[in-house]
Amino acid sequence: MNSRSKVIVGLVLAYATYKTLRYLWTKNAANTAAKPRFKYRKWTKRDISQYTGAEERPILIALDGKVYDVTDGRGFYGPGCAYNVFAGRDASRLLAKQTFDDGVTEEEINAPIDSLDDLTDEDRESLDAYIGLFGVKYQCVGVLVEPTSDAQT
Repeated sequence: MNSRSKVIVGLVLAYATYKTLRYLWTKNAANTAAKPRFKYRKWTKRDISQYTGAEERPILIALDGKVYDVTDGRGFYGPGCAYNVFAGRDASRLLAKQTFDDGVTEEEINAPIDSLDDLTDEDRESLDAYIGLFGVKYQCVGVLVEPTSDAQT
């Protein structure tokens, strides 16, 4: 098999994998989109910090200025689960750098929204992959704004 044939076979396999994963990701997203939990709105970091899945509440995660309802991923992001550390906060930097911490702090809530200007190309690529996944799998319920903005519009 020459190199051109290998490239074509590789592209076909990559496309088939993409279509399969997209189908699996959107299968649940279609059900969620029909029954939105939230109206699209502006959210502050303090607003989303109330939605960590505790007491059976919904779960919100912000990524690069957008807020996603990830409640359908409770098995990942709910209390006691592996990725609960990302729930109720702007998880952009953590997911871009693929790091964990002890959870959202009052200092983090009060700090300005992270501009993410210092991310490396590799970090940005990682964050963009998560944004793509969240955009397909979960409903975007608004945008992240500073508290001085009209957060309820």
